[in-house]
Amino acid sequence: MRFKLLLSLSTTAAMGLSLSTVYAGTVHYTVKSGDCLYSIATTYGTTVAKLKSLNGLSSNLIHPGESLIVKKTTSQSSSAKTISYQVSPSSSSATTYTVKSGDSLWAISQQYGVSVTQLEAWNNLNANSILHVGQKITIKGGSSSSTLSSRSSSPLDSIAAMAQGQVIVQYAEQFRGTPYVWAGTSPSGFDCSGFVQYVFAHFGISLPRTSYDQYTVGSAVSESNLAPGDVVFFDTDGSGASHDGIYVGNGQFINAASTQVEIDSLSGYWANHYVGARSV
Repeated sequence: MRFKLLLSLSTTAAMGLSLSTVYAGTVHYTVKSGDCLYSIATTYGTTVAKLKSLNGLSSNLIHPGESLIVKKTTSQSSSAKTISYQVSPSSSSATTYTVKSGDSLWAISQQYGVSVTQLEAWNNLNANSILHVGQKITIKGGSSSSTLSSRSSSPLDSIAAMAQGQVIVQYAEQFRGTPYVWAGTSPSGFDCSGFVQYVFAHFGISLPRTSYDQYTVGSAVSESNLAPGDVVFFDTDGSGASHDGIYVGNGQFINAASTQVEIDSLSGYWANHYVGARSV
């Protein structure tokens, strides 16, 4: 299923949302290779729907060299934004977790969307500390991935997130067939996390280099609530998030697998090694 970001003033009014943006002027933008309407809209602080309306576009398809009219707002910068989505739990709320057999700080950190370093600091632990069954662990902020269901605080944000996810997937799919290269981070060859990092960087989203570190970014998403653009993780090399890819919808994800960038199903082998997903 593909989502289109088609929002008007009447739509937002029906949603109970208030828009008070004041427009300063109009600029022209020449489309470059690799551009899409979403990336241009983000750069100029507008929306895909407004770009399409201003330029009489009936689809999201644009071509290099094409000139677009872009309306810029006074509250937005005309330079692209690079946003790092590192989780920073608030210290105002705390949860107490009781250690079970087989638990580790890493496993607990992934369940609650915090880092091992934070768990160590909150509980006076270090890298040499040993957990014991029944031990109480303090977690400040964070949300258990098993209880996550809502993806957004408002209808407008939810629609924007779905549209962004679709654009990310469309961009990622153009690299299908690119060879797998250990430690590869470019279209000449990717490894799994290098591919994910490269795709999101195109949209100004800065992710860590490894799949293990990427699993600490953003917010946890339950498997039943996956949406295009979410990053899915697997334990293909022992415990932990040793492999990842980008969810494309319909139970499939795109990833730099053992030989090339390809689309695989979350069933079978991958279902047996699935460890979780993050929305970034």
